[in-house]
Amino acid sequence: MKQPGGETFQLDAEQRHNRVAQRLGDYAQAGTNNISVIDADSYWIDGYFEETKMAHVCVGDRAEAALMGYRDPIVGRIQTVTRGISVSNATPSTQGLPNVDPVYTWVRLAQRVPVRIKITDVPPGIPLVSGMTATVTIRGAAQESGGGLRQRVASLRDHLVDIVHSPQPSPNCVPRIGDANGATVTLPTPKPVAPLNPEEINPGLAPDMNKSPRVR
Repeated sequence: MKQPGGETFQLDAEQRHNRVAQRLGDYAQAGTNNISVIDADSYWIDGYFEETKMAHVCVGDRAEAALMGYRDPIVGRIQTVTRGISVSNATPSTQGLPNVDPVYTWVRLAQRVPVRIKITDVPPGIPLVSGMTATVTIRGAAQESGGGLRQRVASLRDHLVDIVHSPQPSPNCVPRIGDANGATVTLPTPKPVAPLNPEEINPGLAPDMNKSPRVR
């Protein structure tokens, strides 16, 4: 398995309020957030992987995050992979047509896909602060079971294969859409449901609503 490392990510946490510096003698005003309350058990790592590396990013894989200024990495697992990002070219113009940016193919930048990493182990002496920067390395199941030399050899082999050929997706990573022969499966179309009559929803609420005013 390839190690998509070298990515710079951000450590986040659930923040209940916006933080404002408090000093002795400050007054609290209604409707204004004065303090921040951060849950100590709500930290996670938000990563933004390039789409060229997503073939080796699977939910459940081990992740090692090295914070800037600390030697021992934080250990975690990939929890979720975002299945949708904003597309700038989908914005309609003033004429109602798609607004497509004039981008040349040889300068096209890879999109980044948000990936959330659940923290499972924090080395002693490392304080978790929301907004810290981390460099994350993803290790597949084969890398976890093998030794250090075997991991480096496998990583080098996969890297060379990805250069010669396009990256191959990791097995059992993303659910496959199709049957055993690879043919696309057509999902069943739900039958349209007739709208309920107002009289069926609440009898007597709006009598003669469906009748024309002239008939009344």
